[in-house]
Amino acid sequence: MSRTIARTLIGVAMLGALALVGTACASSAGDAAPTSTPTNGGAANAADVVGHWGDDATGKPHLEFTEDGTVNGSDGCNGISTTYVAADGRFELAPFASTLKACVGVDDWLRGVRAVEIDGDVLVALDSSGARLGELARSH
Repeated sequence: MSRTIARTLIGVAMLGALALVGTACASSAGDAAPTSTPTNGGAANAADVVGHWGDDATGKPHLEFTEDGTVNGSDGCNGISTTYVAADGRFELAPFASTLKACVGVDDWLRGVRAVEIDGDVLVALDSSGARLGELARSH
């Protein structure tokens, strides 16, 4: 294969990868602005979820919820971010945008979280069907 064809194929592959990353990080234009204001008369209080959950040591999952409705963290390898809203006594999360590093031996369960509930100093992570995925302790 000639060098010109090889460079062209590499360039096309890189553009495709960038398009995929851009699609994963994009948000829908029709989405409402994130809010952490409870929609159910106050049963879910944003102050309960705001803060750092988990261990941010290398290879450990963690999330940080902010007052403005954003969530940032890591699944233990890849950086992840999303938004949340309070609803029905819990906090619902939009799908995560994520970096795409290959990480051998890292359990990326955290990227499947679509809602969380607070149980004292424990954040209970739930999937889209409400099944429990795991827990993260509040960091102090």
